[in-house]
Amino acid sequence: MSNSTGIDEPITIEVWLGDSAKTGDSDEDMLPGFGNPIVDAADSFNRAHPEYRVRIRKIDYRELPKAVAEAVARGNPPDVAEYVYTATQVALDTRNRAGEPLFVPVQRAVGDRAKILGEPVVLDDLMPSARDYWSRGGELVSVPTSVTSNVLFANKTVLERAGVDRMPVTWQELTAACAAVAELPDGPPHGVTWPNYGWLFHREVIGQGGLFSNGDNGRTARSTRVFLESPELLRYVRWWRELQRSGHYFYTGELNDYFGGMAAFGRQEVAFAVTSSAVGDVMAGMAAEGGFECAVGQLPRSGDRPYSGGPFGGQSFFLTAGLPKEKEDGALAFLQHQLNPQHAIARMRDRSLPLTRPAYEQAMAEHWAEPFPGFLVATEQLASPNRTPAAAGPLLGNLNGINGVLTAAMHDVLVSGADPASRFRLAGEEAQALLDRHNAAALAYPPVTPDALTVTA
Repeated sequence: MSNSTGIDEPITIEVWLGDSAKTGDSDEDMLPGFGNPIVDAADSFNRAHPEYRVRIRKIDYRELPKAVAEAVARGNPPDVAEYVYTATQVALDTRNRAGEPLFVPVQRAVGDRAKILGEPVVLDDLMPSARDYWSRGGELVSVPTSVTSNVLFANKTVLERAGVDRMPVTWQELTAACAAVAELPDGPPHGVTWPNYGWLFHREVIGQGGLFSNGDNGRTARSTRVFLESPELLRYVRWWRELQRSGHYFYTGELNDYFGGMAAFGRQEVAFAVTSSAVGDVMAGMAAEGGFECAVGQLPRSGDRPYSGGPFGGQSFFLTAGLPKEKEDGALAFLQHQLNPQHAIARMRDRSLPLTRPAYEQAMAEHWAEPFPGFLVATEQLASPNRTPAAAGPLLGNLNGINGVLTAAMHDVLVSGADPASRFRLAGEEAQALLDRHNAAALAYPPVTPDALTVTA
């Protein structure tokens, strides 16, 4: 492309990143530098391809879907946009001004090409479970940029005093470990904490082989029914309630409160805390400051069922459909470049688990130093061979709103003593209404972008 002086200008590729450094209502930066490897990869791509200029814009991940929809209305959407995992169906249902899907599945756009602008195609290198999560009907719809998992952190010093010699791997073992901690005369007042958070509901349902919605969790067909009264979900809720009634579980009283539980762990008010693998260094820092040793284990499962590591958190890049060929090729080449072995390995220093097989092989090498506590445990969960529609996790409209319904119901069970079956029956009705509203917009003629666009992780 030439300007009025006849000098060729690079083709600009607008890439919007979901900025997730600031969490909750606080301005505290809990994940400093998060996303920097993608910025570095853009700089590297621009040097390697001077005919292109990848221009990065960071937007709060919670507001990005809405910002994209507003940009569509103005006629200037980004060429590539990074959506948080809970907004995957929202991205798939976002429409351009002609009523067509705004984004094209990345696998479809790549086709059978092995290289694009000289950049090797890396889609087949993606870790299978990560690829499953960002796929629909077996087709990869977006390119994951980060992936995280929930893990169990423990105060090893307290566990040794309580005679607990290994990390619990089942609900039953966690309950027993909490009971042992409770016997300590000067031990923490509670055994365990975790947030009242939608992601954990997804994990515990699929960990029992259950489904969160129909259509194989939305993986083989659009989800039109949500299951909040399933035996698997209620089994989890009742176990959770009994832990609280026994004094073993500590509830901060706030919804979606990861950091309140983490703070309680740092103050040694609990022996165990479930949180994201992305904050392993924060947890280790709290332990060091508190003068105790930290241990990490897998998220306990129900009974002796085969372990399932998903569903996973994280973010992924979506590609806008209908770009001019030169721009689309440049965007696709950048998507490969930012996950080539060099950049995929660098991403693991940015609190992500391995996204590709080369990165995984590096992580498993004997000389590799774990970049943050919990990395290897969470990576083992990522590499779980249990690949089923249930294990991929839920893909459905307005998952953010449905998660809000879930957590409100659990709050009532924990705080107000609501009966789990009746309260989650009501929650199921509320969640179904949200899903129906989303699908009505997505399946209308002509279809329109659904209106629930603000999301959380």
